[in-house]
Amino acid sequence: MSDKLGEKHQFTIIPGQPIEAPIMIEPQDAVPTEQEPILKKVGSTVKAYLKAAEELLSGKYAQIKDYTPQHLKDPGFVIVICCNDGVIIRYDKKVEAKGIGVGWNDENLGNLAPLISENVVYCHYPNQDECFKPKFGPQITLSVTNGKTGTSQLLSTVKIGFNIAIKESFGKLPKPPEKPYCLLSVQNSLELNIIGELVQDEGSLKAGQRFLTRTLMRLPVGWECIEVFPFQDFNHWDPQNAEIWAERDILASVLRYQMRESKLNNLDPNAAARKQFGVLLDSYKRLLDSDPDKEEQLQSFLTVNPILLFPAYVKMWPKLPIGANVTDFVFKDATGDYLLVELEKSTDKVFLKNGHTSAKLNHAHGQILDWKRYIEDNLSTVQRELGLEGISSNPKSIIVIGRTKTLTNDNRRKLISFENNCPKLKIMTYDDILENAKAIIENLLGPFWSESGATEIYYMPQKLLSM
Repeated sequence: MSDKLGEKHQFTIIPGQPIEAPIMIEPQDAVPTEQEPILKKVGSTVKAYLKAAEELLSGKYAQIKDYTPQHLKDPGFVIVICCNDGVIIRYDKKVEAKGIGVGWNDENLGNLAPLISENVVYCHYPNQDECFKPKFGPQITLSVTNGKTGTSQLLSTVKIGFNIAIKESFGKLPKPPEKPYCLLSVQNSLELNIIGELVQDEGSLKAGQRFLTRTLMRLPVGWECIEVFPFQDFNHWDPQNAEIWAERDILASVLRYQMRESKLNNLDPNAAARKQFGVLLDSYKRLLDSDPDKEEQLQSFLTVNPILLFPAYVKMWPKLPIGANVTDFVFKDATGDYLLVELEKSTDKVFLKNGHTSAKLNHAHGQILDWKRYIEDNLSTVQRELGLEGISSNPKSIIVIGRTKTLTNDNRRKLISFENNCPKLKIMTYDDILENAKAIIENLLGPFWSESGATEIYYMPQKLLSM
């Protein structure tokens, strides 16, 4: 291994770990004269390529940096191995070591590829087809877990690897200044897709609905990318052309990303919105379950995210004065109906120990009645001056107060009676807000999943689409 011409280095490949900086050995042994120009040309070209990619992604293409491969936007140590029938480049994970090591090996690509790639990449010549049997290393185990019992069942075990024949019958190979022909480029960023179908479970999901799971995963190897360039004229490697190669590779990677995302989003246009709502609901639940000492945190969260209170609203007015009092929210839905919202504290009692409604609930109810009386007495003024066009004299209203866990079965029956005596009034706990928002959003966008890790769910049309 030669990092600097005239010096010899060695490195050790440990499965699952990036290569550490090569260690210099035998400094008295020079690189053979016939190999010097090859190593110099290839090494300086790869170095120029990485420098160009770094400059482009910090300047001209900074806005698309997040969509480019890891080995281009933040490379670690790069190992370049030249041999008699081509070049192999290994881009390692980013650790402390960063730089380029360039070396010569007398083995061929078929022997070097599995060694450098930790048994992920294999190359062979056509005359080896019958006897060639790769021994792929990384393994993936798929299992299904019963959500109720917690028991798991093994579905399958597969090994991940790439095996490609080195053939010269590819037609016309690229000529300078084009980038040398790349037989294979494997990035350590794989996507696992599984197509399934929902089954009826207590009426909670729509049976027969097809779905596709998308899981981004990484192999347990030390590299980010492996590239194999076969049967090349080493004069093809020219640092002056490296910037063109880097720019095209960056743009091609972004185009592939956009096409993939577009295909999945067309498959399920609601996927992105469902994911955003899932994050929002999860944040609200975590805050609610944390029993915040400062009640303002919970009300502030709803103030910033009023869609949880009324997911289907088309217009919203916070802190709107109606008469002598100020509402927390006024919402308008697509049908033109309005909703008045009064927020009390999640720590407030809904009922007293004797079963009577609490002072806080009675006060909130009185607030609602005051608003409605004012609207009834000043309907045209409210519609004109407050901008509540088309509001009725008796709009819908909700009171948000307390927690569900504080209510007994008898309390729940009394709440129903309370609401029956007050048409268009709904009393909800802060837990009810979560469940109500979840139900409405699922009805509009599809059911939420308890997704974990990097898994995403896409619902599919009845006609199965090819991925």
